[in-house]
Amino acid sequence: MIVVGAGLSGLTCALRLAESGVPVTVLEAADEVGGRARTLSVGRHPLDRGFQSLFLAYPRTARLLRDVGIRRRDLVPFDRGAVVHDGASWVRMSASPSGVMRFPAFSAGDVRRLAALASEVAAAPSARVLAGDERHATALEYLQGRGFTERAIDGFFRPLFGVITADRDLGSDAAYLRFLVQMMLRGPAVIPVEGHGMISRWAAARVRQLGGVVRMGARVAGIVTAPDDRGHARGVTVDGVGAVAGAAVVVATEAPAARNLLADLDRQCARALDVRPRGVTSLAYELDASFHSGRTIILNGEAETGPARIDLVCQESNLLPSAPADAGARLLATSVDGPDGGADPGALEEAMTALAGRWNPGFPWARCARLVEVIRQPWAQFAVPPGVRDALPGPQTAVGNVFIAGDVTAHPSIEGAVVAGERAARAAREMVAATRSSGGA
Repeated sequence: MIVVGAGLSGLTCALRLAESGVPVTVLEAADEVGGRARTLSVGRHPLDRGFQSLFLAYPRTARLLRDVGIRRRDLVPFDRGAVVHDGASWVRMSASPSGVMRFPAFSAGDVRRLAALASEVAAAPSARVLAGDERHATALEYLQGRGFTERAIDGFFRPLFGVITADRDLGSDAAYLRFLVQMMLRGPAVIPVEGHGMISRWAAARVRQLGGVVRMGARVAGIVTAPDDRGHARGVTVDGVGAVAGAAVVVATEAPAARNLLADLDRQCARALDVRPRGVTSLAYELDASFHSGRTIILNGEAETGPARIDLVCQESNLLPSAPADAGARLLATSVDGPDGGADPGALEEAMTALAGRWNPGFPWARCARLVEVIRQPWAQFAVPPGVRDALPGPQTAVGNVFIAGDVTAHPSIEGAVVAGERAARAAREMVAATRSSGGA
């Protein structure tokens, strides 16, 4: 069986197939595994490709981590909550009830409304939360309908969930917002000690241990089908290599590449993958001194708008211990792209310099900070306004032995990618079992 794509979804699918004794080959166009959740090496610094939200409470992801050998001790938790700068002062956004009550953007009524929301989602099954009727409204409409004040929305929900969903307008469906709230209530956000790319590297290693093959630099150009009425896939064609045979194919790429591979095989499925991307741009800095302390992220709660806006600052040297101690501090400044694309990197660099002066006036930013990398992710995740998740394709395509994975078949998160990979593996295993029981090859 061939899995196209060595991101989290493709590797999860390959792992579950290999565990079941199904021979599997993963083909990845890039020179390393991980897809959007790769960790780069910038000098001696490990740096993630933009902010990733990995919640310890993600149920299927937690199982994947255990199965590839990543233990709780390998996960560094962020300090619960975050720090918000509202343009005038620092405010800790704590996840504790007492911390929420002290958060200045909340009125007494907002505290009661948030407590009611937390009570609703805390113990509910995650699948039920994601499938709730709230998915028919945007997050903004939902929050306004529940009576949250504009100050709470602009000071709390927009800085936090605008980054997680890469949508400052809070246009994601409200059921997805409720799911994210549930994950926050159930545990902290964490980061593997070697960055998020550690998950994919260890998953690929486990696939190989189980007898699977993971090939890098193998760009799949198309799916080869049999010249009979069944139209079953015979394998794929790989640039510079030619045909690679396989009893089935799982497409686990980003949506644009998946659309291209499936366009002639299943037009309805390909059309369902025509979703809007959400992008982020991150500036990676080396610092001679620490800009802030603590294992936390800093969210921009300032009211100013515009395309050249830094939405999140994370000093990864406070979180990742895998760089040499003398390598200095390293910091990511991330901007959520607007509807017209990402801001000019030079404008973002100016915005970060100005922001550093407001947030930490005594810090000699101009002398201490060096921009070493601009990381553009035009397809960081996909937008899920109301109705989009209902129209996403399932793992089975119109071709009996071609399947599809990727978070774009579930929801735009690490958990969505893992869930989608497991669904595709289950569908592929059922096809293999049916073929064997009917006496097929």
